[in-house]
Amino acid sequence: AGAWSRKDVKGYLNHYAGNFQVPGGGSRQAWEKERSARIDKPGKIQVQVEDIKVSMNGDKATVRFKQHYKSATLSSSASKTLVFTKSGGKWLILQEKVGG
Repeated sequence: AGAWSRKDVKGYLNHYAGNFQVPGGGSRQAWEKERSARIDKPGKIQVQVEDIKVSMNGDKATVRFKQHYKSATLSSSASKTLVFTKSGGKWLILQEKVGG
């Protein structure tokens, strides 16, 4: 959320595992290009998370939370689920989906 709010595209993308499962099954390269374009749009971005719940299973962690997003053109709130995997001593995002 911090890297996204700062519009730090590289920092944002560095939170995703190399084997990140792109929603909808598209290519990682196309997904990164789309995310970069959205983050780089002019104007301020605010991303906040709340009501965080974490469950662990070996080297994976499932994190459920409420995300509040606001930009010059969109304001939304949604439940999100991220699955993290531990890689090289860091927790990286393996999967993400909107909803529980």
